[in-house]
Amino acid sequence: MDGISYKKWMDRIGRVLVSVIIAVLLTMLFLAVFAFAMLKGSLSASVEKIGLIVMSVIACFVGGFFCGKKNTKKRYLWGLGVGALYCLFFSVIRVGMGQPFMADKTAFFTTLLYCAAGGMLGGMLS
Repeated sequence: MDGISYKKWMDRIGRVLVSVIIAVLLTMLFLAVFAFAMLKGSLSASVEKIGLIVMSVIACFVGGFFCGKKNTKKRYLWGLGVGALYCLFFSVIRVGMGQPFMADKTAFFTTLLYCAAGGMLGGMLS
């Protein structure tokens, strides 16, 4: 690999990581607003689960959109990568908190699918 292509790949990877950080920060903002709404209102557990899914998909969409704007080719793949890294990031956080990596395999793969699809859609629409 020559220096130009190496630099190009490092720039692209940096853009993906920045996009994942943007998605994580957006999720934190959404969680703060959602927690306040749950505190003031009486929301059921099903609303909580749906809210978490919607927040994750929107955050991955925004991250994928941002990454797609910065990368001009194969935007959908870069968005997919943002969604997958986002899901992996929160899985690592779970393990760091002492919870199992995959307590329920179906739920993990469903979450991975939602996040990857949200990121991919954001990348395609950028």
